[in-house]
Amino acid sequence: MVKRRRELTPSWLYRRVGTDTVYARDRAGRYLCYRVNGQQVRQTGTGITSLGPIYGRVDFSNSRRFTGRTRNQGALAVAYNTSVHRISSGWTPLPQTRPTSRRQTNQGMSPCMLALTGTARSATSYAIWYDGNHPQRGIKTTLQWEWCHLLAHSMAGADNQTNIVAAVKGNNSEQLAIESALQMYRCENMFEMNISAACIDNLQGRHLGNVIKYEIRCRHGGNNYVQYLDCLNAPRPSAIHYYNILESVALWANRKLEAVSNQMHNNSVSASERRLVLNYINDDV
Repeated sequence: MVKRRRELTPSWLYRRVGTDTVYARDRAGRYLCYRVNGQQVRQTGTGITSLGPIYGRVDFSNSRRFTGRTRNQGALAVAYNTSVHRISSGWTPLPQTRPTSRRQTNQGMSPCMLALTGTARSATSYAIWYDGNHPQRGIKTTLQWEWCHLLAHSMAGADNQTNIVAAVKGNNSEQLAIESALQMYRCENMFEMNISAACIDNLQGRHLGNVIKYEIRCRHGGNNYVQYLDCLNAPRPSAIHYYNILESVALWANRKLEAVSNQMHNNSVSASERRLVLNYINDDV
């Protein structure tokens, strides 16, 4: 007997509208596809069994833990809700395909930096320039800053000041973890996202992020997924932190997919089908 290589351990089973295929997803959003005919189960296609593109931004050293502090979700929500200047992507469906164009040099922020500061600047240079004019704000100019898209370039987000803020380097990695999770659900045609940023002020700090807010909703209703990111403090965590963020998105989406499938009584996965599929996954062949 040859043991089937278990690429993932699914716990959430559902059907898409109008299909007979059973989709089985795990806590990271990966999925495989199955057909059930009587007592027989057959795997169809390969689904998604990789975790996506977050590897390049993650330090897998087991000794790496937070070396900086971030505000908790409650404090970030207060800072976001009391801000005087925000920018937003607006509600946008998850795109079905990935754009093939390359991002603009300096993320397209050079024109607005030239207009605001008199010269084209990187995100770090902008933070230093702002701190020089407003030292009382206590911007941490010793940190590395990056231009952060709200709606990712890979999701057709614009490369200009309407969609980008300066934030500490850790933010881009946290955003990439969320985006990596969302990539798993492109083909579902069920989810929409709205990414917004509360900025430091509405004058010279209008391109300097304070808090980034991710909100994801299901077209069939129910609670939204909300996550706040701290733009001003540098998280330098282990890979555990990034995968926890990725999994928080995937767990929310998995529950939504199951709930929608179960609401459609003619299309839900029955208890016997669930048992057959899980036994098929776990059994030897």
